[in-house]
Amino acid sequence: MFTLCEQFLAVLIPLSHCSKSNGEKYLNITKVTSQPLLRACRKFLARNPIANVLPLGDIYSPLLQVSDIYSATSNNHVIGVSAVYHGFSTPSIVFGVAEPKIKQALLKKAINEIPNDFISLCQPHETNLFKEHATIRDSHFEQQMIAYPPKHIRCNNINATKISKNEFELLNKFYVEHHAKAWAPIQFRAGPYYCVKYNGKIVSVAGVHLATPQIVQLGNILTDEAYRNRGFATACTNELAANLAAKGKIISLFVGIDNVPAIRIYKKLGFSKARNIAFLVMKRN
Repeated sequence: MFTLCEQFLAVLIPLSHCSKSNGEKYLNITKVTSQPLLRACRKFLARNPIANVLPLGDIYSPLLQVSDIYSATSNNHVIGVSAVYHGFSTPSIVFGVAEPKIKQALLKKAINEIPNDFISLCQPHETNLFKEHATIRDSHFEQQMIAYPPKHIRCNNINATKISKNEFELLNKFYVEHHAKAWAPIQFRAGPYYCVKYNGKIVSVAGVHLATPQIVQLGNILTDEAYRNRGFATACTNELAANLAAKGKIISLFVGIDNVPAIRIYKKLGFSKARNIAFLVMKRN
């Protein structure tokens, strides 16, 4: 029996094979500026929402407002998509599932939007895509975990509550004070954030990094160091996942492969490993 991820991957195989017969001379790389092409890119990425979660999220509001999207088309069919996200101080570039030559063509075009340093998340075997354009300055490995649906567990009467719009400044202050590298204020508009408070102060948070009609990527799960090992992050993630599961979403998250305590908690919440991810910090050549 196929796993959930393998089922989505299988959908893309005929399209991938078809692109080989089209010939490289018909490949067209375009910056996406029209609504029809945007919709075509969304449809292409939605064939495999798990593997395409990052570019898929960048192509939907609110992240679309701070992203540049590029498409690879052949015979008027989208066969590849990349996104350059400018929401962080260091831009990031990600790719949808496609053949290596298509990703290389997309990278050659998209790299022009990147002034100097940038980051990318890709599969470990894809790091060679960047060797002609950049030098890897730092890297580490993560794994993508999926819950569909998650498990809702009891959290010892810990009260994790949804953060309201009026509490945004309080949330932003928490992330800034804790030097959250993956936080950008625009993400608050992507989906709900849940927190645990102590004496009116936020001490733990779990939120949504990006959201699409098919899948949601959790992010910025963080607890103040003085309040760790009390189950606060588990309670926040538990309530957040329940909220999203009620909407029928696939729930995705990334976690360091050596973060054994966090992986153990996510498994308890019904998450399972989908694939490995390489997180690359690079400098343009």
